[in-house]
Amino acid sequence: MQGRTTRTLIALAGTAAAAAVLAMPGPASANAERTAQNYEVGLFGDMPYGDYGRAHHPAVIADMNAHNLAFSIFDGDTKNGSEPCYADVDGSAAAAGKPDVYTYALDLFGRFSRPVVYLPGDNEWTDCDRTKITPNFDADGRLAYLRKLSYPTDQSLGRRTMTLTRQSAAYPENVRWTAGPVTYIGLNIPGSDNNWAPDSGKEGDPAKAHAEYTARNAANLAWLDSSFAAAKKAGSKGVMISIQADMWDPTADSLAHYADTKTALARLAIDFGKPIALVNGDSHSFEMDKPLTDAATTNAAGLAGANVIETFTRVTTFGEAQNHWVSATVDARDPNVFTFHPHLIRANLPTYTAPPAS
Repeated sequence: MQGRTTRTLIALAGTAAAAAVLAMPGPASANAERTAQNYEVGLFGDMPYGDYGRAHHPAVIADMNAHNLAFSIFDGDTKNGSEPCYADVDGSAAAAGKPDVYTYALDLFGRFSRPVVYLPGDNEWTDCDRTKITPNFDADGRLAYLRKLSYPTDQSLGRRTMTLTRQSAAYPENVRWTAGPVTYIGLNIPGSDNNWAPDSGKEGDPAKAHAEYTARNAANLAWLDSSFAAAKKAGSKGVMISIQADMWDPTADSLAHYADTKTALARLAIDFGKPIALVNGDSHSFEMDKPLTDAATTNAAGLAGANVIETFTRVTTFGEAQNHWVSATVDARDPNVFTFHPHLIRANLPTYTAPPAS
């Protein structure tokens, strides 16, 4: 997907806490309590893209490793959309003299000192069958391969791992875990209109794409419901959801097949009544906004239209040519619990071209 201009940043109202479960180093008493109540999470995705991204990605890894992150979440797209989905499973990587793009990505995640949770994006599977890419490959086959390689156990990626709850053997990429009073949810919701053909340039067999979407969409909705039920049962003060797709991208050809997810999120957010952060990639430029609305036709101010669900905040991470990352600081004592901060890596900044003087 193509990037777009960052919109106005909006502060997130929320409440969160946590991560003693990660057994961070340090003295057991006061420091353990501080760690449990206040910690930092790394958020990134849509990288490395091509030779440019591969040259700049090591600095991202180094910078994230230099921070005291409890864990990181990668919200999809381990390569760009124009590079073929070469893999060892069918001999295509060896035949082309190229690396397996999936094992290459796993090697990069293995360079992180702390746990990394990886959610797939459209470039790793949905878009592998596009005829403009030579050679192209079956999208369902690449998704099956990705699942087998990337999610073989209940452990995250990274040199230090953490235990995750996976939805099922059929959908191991859908995950849930708890860090203190915050519940985290990961879902396979990719760009390209959620793998619906032929919208958003999606190619391949439409019947196969529709069947895949229908089954995965039902699984995603069920996972959202069960995860929010788990969050309520645990007494979680906040929920963070990570997906790849930008479900509100104004440049997308179609967003129709995210409607079920948006409706479910609105229903669950209203019922939960506490801060929810949705983190996505796909659009490649850091942004914060509040795009989720309720079903009202007249809002609380008496104006025509819906109410913005103000406890729900969406964050879009960097990507493509912008090789940086975002941190989420979680603090149970802060009423706005999730605080987001963009980390610009100076070595990855381009040389800017100034506009001519007027």
